[in-house]
Amino acid sequence: MCAARMPDPEVVIVGSGISGALIAKVLATAGRRVLIIEAGEQMPPDINGYMTRFLNASAKVPESPYPPDLFDSKGLVDPSTVNAGRPTVLSLGAKGKFGDWQDPKQSYLIQHGPLAFGSTYERINGGTVRHWLGTSLRFLPSDFEMKTRFNRFVDWPIKYNDLEKWYGDAEAEIGVSADVADQSYLDISFKPGYSYPMPKIVMSKVDAAVDAVMSGLKISGHGLDDVKWAVASTPAGRNSQPYQNRRVCAGNTNCIPICPIQAKYDPSVTLADAFRISLTDQKLIAKVSTITRAESRRVRAS
Repeated sequence: MCAARMPDPEVVIVGSGISGALIAKVLATAGRRVLIIEAGEQMPPDINGYMTRFLNASAKVPESPYPPDLFDSKGLVDPSTVNAGRPTVLSLGAKGKFGDWQDPKQSYLIQHGPLAFGSTYERINGGTVRHWLGTSLRFLPSDFEMKTRFNRFVDWPIKYNDLEKWYGDAEAEIGVSADVADQSYLDISFKPGYSYPMPKIVMSKVDAAVDAVMSGLKISGHGLDDVKWAVASTPAGRNSQPYQNRRVCAGNTNCIPICPIQAKYDPSVTLADAFRISLTDQKLIAKVSTITRAESRRVRAS
């Protein structure tokens, strides 16, 4: 029950994705009592369990590393029988066949259209643990002023400069590999002397080959006649050098659904730090994953 884990939380965070994890760590560091509500299972001490599930999976689909298990002795698990069920790409089969997307015993989503919805998600660490490739771009200053600059949509109540410091703080926590010179385009600015936590990811052979072709590219008209085309690095939330006790990206596997050496950041990195802070300072963080509605119409979490 929530009361047993955190009798008097000061802050309740719904979801333990990147934003929830970052906020929890900041609050725990400040000595606040934080309760995190997450639909999925509790975070394990490391990713070894996820890797074992992935390596043993008969179908290595994007959902296979993470709980709940996709298969039981009868085939696809009935999503109504597990805690925090979710869609799987295996549930895209024809009617009456394996993975029938209209069969509630096989498919989590209730769908009535002519085509199956092919996207999926996880209910663990806000889903970011699987879906996020690590791309860590900043918004452009113009994104905050769409109405003023382009007479489209609306202007934000804040500007790029209001977020610049927080971008830097988030990049430090995530561990972003990038180069300021590559990212100083279309009015993106950085505070004097700022550098990303790690150097940019080294260009691959494919990047170099594309760059060689791009350098001689000419486009007539549209004001692009004198543009010098080149391949630039993309800010990546994966390590180009050792960082936060995590290894350098080896570049020999996929970033999704799981990085086997955790060179790519995911929210469990920050949550692990937050829980360590919590345990050494009067257990400041609790996490619950089951929420029920009692007869008294009060919500209980366990």
